[in-house]
Amino acid sequence: MLFKNAGLHRVFLFTLITIVLVLTALLFLNLGPTMAKDLLYKYRLYRIEAAIIIGFILGYSGACLQSVLRNPLVDHYILGIGSGALFATYLYTLIAQKTVLSEIMFVAVIGGLTTLFMTISIAEAIGGSDIAYVLSGIGISSFFSGLSIILAYMILTINPYALHMLVGSLAYISYKWRIFIEAILIITIISYSFLAKPLNALLLGDEFAMQLGYHPRIYRFTTILISGVVSSIIVACCGLIGFLGLVSPHISRLLTRTSDNRYVIPFSGLISAYILLISDNFVRLVLVGSVGEIPVGAIVSSFGAPFYLLILVRRLKKGV
Repeated sequence: MLFKNAGLHRVFLFTLITIVLVLTALLFLNLGPTMAKDLLYKYRLYRIEAAIIIGFILGYSGACLQSVLRNPLVDHYILGIGSGALFATYLYTLIAQKTVLSEIMFVAVIGGLTTLFMTISIAEAIGGSDIAYVLSGIGISSFFSGLSIILAYMILTINPYALHMLVGSLAYISYKWRIFIEAILIITIISYSFLAKPLNALLLGDEFAMQLGYHPRIYRFTTILISGVVSSIIVACCGLIGFLGLVSPHISRLLTRTSDNRYVIPFSGLISAYILLISDNFVRLVLVGSVGEIPVGAIVSSFGAPFYLLILVRRLKKGV
């Protein structure tokens, strides 16, 4: 544990979560169009708010997926959820020749869940090991990422940020996204309250979970569905931000020194939120004046990919 005193540990955890939630609530209260006359000021607040919430949700979904699949090498990016959601978003834009937010969210969810279940099906068919999930996920993700790149160039006149979404960017976040980001934040907070303990039981095996009164298939399907939906909506909002949901759960387990999802999941969300906020501030305050608006996903991936390779090598050595 991070602290010898379990009670102090819980207080520390509760305090961190409260700080983030209060900050988010204050941002929501002060983002009304009549409360801030300066457009630049409002844009900066929107962007800070988006970085915190999007980072939290990606960290949350990554921790849930790693736990329910018992695989520390997966997140929404590795499993192909992101590429499927992005492909569906681009395809809708090309066919409809418009960008209606509610329709884009719906289409992204369908695309993300479709590729997720394709990856799981292929991985289970070839053994269901850690590496099987990685290999099948890479294959599915590469296929739909390639299609997405082709479509991105075809819809630039409709969506000028299409190329930015291939890597993930918060540059075009605005007030109109608020209701969608707020909704999925509420979904993640509510789902955490009834998924954390069942996920702990599932880590020990399906038989043990059933003895405790948790039906493995129901909770596994629910967790995968919620994680797939919220991460797909995030992709529709800002594009592909890879490795954030993969790295944060590992850092969370390292800091808390436990695999208890009651601590790992919220800490993963907090860590992910901090990483994305710091990365986006670095892009917005440091890089934009010299090299322009670099997608924040590129910054996150440049740090996350080496960490992922380190984890992969360690897992392979343990398997030898």
